[in-house]
Amino acid sequence: MSTYVMSDFHGRHDLFLKMLEKISFCDEDTLYILGDVADRGPDGIKTFLYIMDKPNIIYLIGNHDIFLLDCARKALVKGGGIRLFHTQEFLLWMYNGGDPTWEQYSRLDRIQQRKILAYLANSYVIIPNLKVGDRNYYLCHATHADTPYQEPVKYKDADPEMRNHVVWDRVYPRYTRMSMEFDHISYDELYNKYPKNTKMIFGHTPTILFKGPERDGRGRIWHGGHGHLIDIDCGCAARSKENVMLGCLRLDDLAEFYTHY
Repeated sequence: MSTYVMSDFHGRHDLFLKMLEKISFCDEDTLYILGDVADRGPDGIKTFLYIMDKPNIIYLIGNHDIFLLDCARKALVKGGGIRLFHTQEFLLWMYNGGDPTWEQYSRLDRIQQRKILAYLANSYVIIPNLKVGDRNYYLCHATHADTPYQEPVKYKDADPEMRNHVVWDRVYPRYTRMSMEFDHISYDELYNKYPKNTKMIFGHTPTILFKGPERDGRGRIWHGGHGHLIDIDCGCAARSKENVMLGCLRLDDLAEFYTHY
């Protein structure tokens, strides 16, 4: 019985299935997915349909999934016609690679569409208190909430400001290179609310932006922040297939697994 975490498939259902086979994922295992199943690649909807009924797969919503949720909800109100296509949300989604997701979603029957929307609305934005063995983890798509939470928070229960922050912003402790994009705010008071050995695991930012690619041109899982940060977005959305990589981390012992074309 093992616990795994993956993130940012971006439509690469084939690599997701390949990874499940590689780690011999079974009903006794648990998998946390840190968002962005949707967009860019061809088969994001296939992944949602695959994972929705599996109680041992826990989903945290990503920014691309929120694009889908917001635009699909508008489609129910506007009838999915030209009025939807001219909204700012829809245009921004298409700019960020939403075309294949929208095409697949539109082909579903209304029951399946509503099921996906309900699944996303009931997914988590943060899980701050995951304990695996003697290790403590804070799970999120992009970054932590600005206030301490002792229990997981679902998308439907989070306020809009928190939702946007945890799925979009790149604010990390310990002054990593990526934190230079933002004000140098001390998060000591916030992090003191959690166990000292807590590791924050996130996706959203390709790991090559922290450490550069390996010799094969592909990303690998990045460990930083003096041991407090783990980025697992290894680049499934890379434009060149020679750079595509899906990473998976086993939380029991921090073993790493990789798969690509």
